[in-house]
Amino acid sequence: MGDNKIFFCENECLRTVNPHWRGNPTAGGKFFNRQHRWKPGIKNVLKWNFPSNPQGKEKRTVKWNPNVHFLSSLDDVQGNSLIWLGHNSFFLQLGGKRFMIDPVFGNIPFVKRRSPLPANPSIFTHIDYLLISHDHFDHLDKASVAVLVEANPQMVLFCGMGTGALIKSWFPQLKVIEAGWYQQHKGDKLRLTFLPSLHWSKRGVSDGGARLWGAFMIEAGGITIYNSGDTGYAHHFKELPNFFSHIDYCMIGIGAYKPRWFMKPNHISPYDALTASSDMHACVTIPMHYGTFDLSQEPLFDPPHVFAAEAKKRNMKVVIPELGEIVRLEPQHVEVAER
Repeated sequence: MGDNKIFFCENECLRTVNPHWRGNPTAGGKFFNRQHRWKPGIKNVLKWNFPSNPQGKEKRTVKWNPNVHFLSSLDDVQGNSLIWLGHNSFFLQLGGKRFMIDPVFGNIPFVKRRSPLPANPSIFTHIDYLLISHDHFDHLDKASVAVLVEANPQMVLFCGMGTGALIKSWFPQLKVIEAGWYQQHKGDKLRLTFLPSLHWSKRGVSDGGARLWGAFMIEAGGITIYNSGDTGYAHHFKELPNFFSHIDYCMIGIGAYKPRWFMKPNHISPYDALTASSDMHACVTIPMHYGTFDLSQEPLFDPPHVFAAEAKKRNMKVVIPELGEIVRLEPQHVEVAER
């Protein structure tokens, strides 16, 4: 970190669930991971972009053709439910509240969407909270947020430190709650906690680390749901039972994971995703971060197939939503010892 002095940052208005956490460390005004400081270097970036891909033929010849349930409205969404919209984008209804998580409705810079959006964005109304895990274009899309802000003037943004300031510069009317890791917002019969992830942030040439990345714990309606954002596998999963006695659902990334030598510090594999879910004692695992944007070496169909096969081997309970499918959520009362 050179001669830069370390400062610790947090939102002093929020509760911190980890009493031993001093705040997120920064150096030179930039956030960094406590576990792994990723610096790929130009040689590794070039090596990643121009490799011999063992699955190259599969990517060229096998078509990704997911099932899609197109939604013309949300009239059929009853009670606690979620809808996968592709990649990390979800509509979630929990405890009478509505959430949008990392909404991306179209293409992103230099990358074309490879699966259809299963709904017209205009149906997403009465949204209470917008959750943005970090500032990468496949998670934070200005045009998609603009649609939601226009249709939902009451919506509150909950995100990591620095990300809220960026989004508020686009939409000054938006109410924003920024959090550091382990910090919690309590609303009307709900709790939102921003949690660590092993990742990074960057949108421009010189803003790497300017905004904090992370994961979410969402508690409402008697159900607790973890959403990993983007992350590599590390020990932050094992500490979650110290702060949350019961996790019903673990929503976790499984795609953009090959080659492992390059992706491992930033994107979890289908295998490690299941291990992470076990680490946190989650009852049901829901995969995400696949099938929408071609960001790595593996074919788009690879992550869910590998994930499903590995979950069967481990006898783990999973739900793999189809695009636009309305998935009903129920409290899970399975004891950890039974797994």
